[in-house]
Amino acid sequence: SQIVLKGSQLCEQVENMVSFTAIDSVEEGQETSAGRQLSAMCIKYPVIAQGALIWAKELASNPDFVTTAAYPTLAPCILCLVRIISLHHPLARPAALELSLIFIGHSNSDISHQKMESIKEQCLRLMLLLSAQGLCIEVISAVKDKLRKNGSSELDSALIRYFVSGLLDTVQTPLTVPFCNSFCGLLVERQCVDALKSQHFENGRRAQIIQLINQVETDGKRSDERFWANVRPMLTAVKSVYSAGEVLN
Repeated sequence: SQIVLKGSQLCEQVENMVSFTAIDSVEEGQETSAGRQLSAMCIKYPVIAQGALIWAKELASNPDFVTTAAYPTLAPCILCLVRIISLHHPLARPAALELSLIFIGHSNSDISHQKMESIKEQCLRLMLLLSAQGLCIEVISAVKDKLRKNGSSELDSALIRYFVSGLLDTVQTPLTVPFCNSFCGLLVERQCVDALKSQHFENGRRAQIIQLINQVETDGKRSDERFWANVRPMLTAVKSVYSAGEVLN
């Protein structure tokens, strides 16, 4: 109970700061900062990690939070702490994904576009980490849902390119049927197509998409017919979109 009380006090302390230091270290001495102490406790105690995620979700879900003067500096610290928690506590990863989606939904016209983009890029890096930690289908599905429900108000073309580039850097064949269908489903979403066929998306990246699809096709033809039948329609759809040479302005 003393550990839980201490964790609660630390969450309250950092909430009232402009920023705090979240670090992947178990240093816990009284002489260390509140952020370092909270980080250490989240690493050592799953119950504190879960409590910190609940605190962060409540804070981030408050519509007044994004309008505070501390938001531009406090939000990155919270996301850094969530990243640390996801590294050490696998069962906390779905909650970390949920929290990253809340931050992606934030907007404030009083904060510079560059700063908001930076925070959202940090959210996407967290999501890419979570995808590498076993939540790939969930992450891609969440991004598709964002595009369908809220469109460019939450994820603009630059952020879509940032996310897809990150996926391309981490994906390795052979791929599973669920991943193929999920990833290809994202690539043929209208907003994704517009973002990736833009002149701002490197030709090498589009070529990388085609190379990946070709590799999956090669692997699929060598495997059982059921695999090939399940992925072929989506692979064909992606190739038809990205094999064409035109680039949108």
